[in-house]
Amino acid sequence: MNIKSIFKLGVLGLYGAAIGAASLALTLTVDVNTAAAHGERSQEPFLRMRSIQWYDLKWQPKVTKVNDIATMTGKFHLAEDWPRAVGKPDRAFFNVGSPSPVFVRLSTKLNGEPTFISGPLIIGRDYEFEVKLKARIPGRHHMHAMVNVKDAGPIAGPAAWMNISGSWDDFTNPVTTLTGKTIDLETFNFSNGIFWHVLWTGLGVFWIGYFVAKPMFLPRSRVLLAYGDELLTSPTDRKFGMAIAILTCALVWGGYRYTESVHPYTIPIQAGESKVEPMPIAPNPVAIKVTHANYDVPGRALRVTMEITNNGDSAVNIGEFTTAGVRFVNPLGQKHLDPDYPKELVATGLTMDDDRGIEPGETREVKMEAKDALWEVQRLMALLGDPESRFGGLLMTWDDDGNRYINSIAGAVIPVFTKL
Repeated sequence: MNIKSIFKLGVLGLYGAAIGAASLALTLTVDVNTAAAHGERSQEPFLRMRSIQWYDLKWQPKVTKVNDIATMTGKFHLAEDWPRAVGKPDRAFFNVGSPSPVFVRLSTKLNGEPTFISGPLIIGRDYEFEVKLKARIPGRHHMHAMVNVKDAGPIAGPAAWMNISGSWDDFTNPVTTLTGKTIDLETFNFSNGIFWHVLWTGLGVFWIGYFVAKPMFLPRSRVLLAYGDELLTSPTDRKFGMAIAILTCALVWGGYRYTESVHPYTIPIQAGESKVEPMPIAPNPVAIKVTHANYDVPGRALRVTMEITNNGDSAVNIGEFTTAGVRFVNPLGQKHLDPDYPKELVATGLTMDDDRGIEPGETREVKMEAKDALWEVQRLMALLGDPESRFGGLLMTWDDDGNRYINSIAGAVIPVFTKL
């Protein structure tokens, strides 16, 4: 190596040291906070608005201690205007979205039935869920209800912040096995898991190291391309490969036999499907037909024109429009609003051109406006860039006796830049 090459390498080394020092200084001087990201906002609006529509969600309590029990309850409606680009919920699994396993899920019920495997859900129907969670990792966590749909992926519902206090070291998760033995799932067979990870990793490293000790990958690749594989494998290599294969089979068989002897009673992973009947269809005297909708881009407002027919015995009034977990309410909706619902998902910009109640037997054209900056904050405005610009959501009305009626509405949206 000549002087010029040494000088170049030295200069490159100095550059690297300078960049490393600058990065370290920047890290020490700049106040870097933990990101509290909301990943659901990255999902397309048509997926959040027109697939699963959530309502009546509750997270209780908002503060728990390690080992305490919390619950998530609520309901969801599978929209009739299910997007064509999204796989149908013929196989779906109710899940919980969280930043790592901060809670342990103890049980899940759909319409009161225990549900621990996937199964079909029916479009156009409603389901009620209840999830019991055991606090595990202290911190402030953003917790979602979620449904995983085959060929569509996870569809996240609205989320609330749940706080866990205490120490992670105090967490225990005891269960009783079929043989009557009580074990702690948090620590059970931890050393056994480490052993098998180390064993298989060591075997893999040993296998790769054997060939790395020979000519490296690039020279071997050139020989393979030029002359084939005969020059690359010697009788010793073949014997070595056969020995590793026999050792691998022996480890698998031996591990299986050992597990059978230590744990003679086991339950296989469930491969069936759950069949949960949807909630009964509640009587609904309100019929709604969307005739026109536009989105005011600068005004951040969705405007919907509807024909509403009241086939009931008392007048009904619109109080809430909820979509993608965002609840647009007027004074009537605020009266029925759960005070514990996340404030960042509530907008008071719901207005109608005529606030009079719709009388029994009356059909009236109603122009509704849902206006708030949450359209931008929640990235729902991106619906205008979808291949099919359509909105969806649940419109809630109340009669004079306080009975609530829920209608799933949907329609095409036209972007506008002036109020029409």
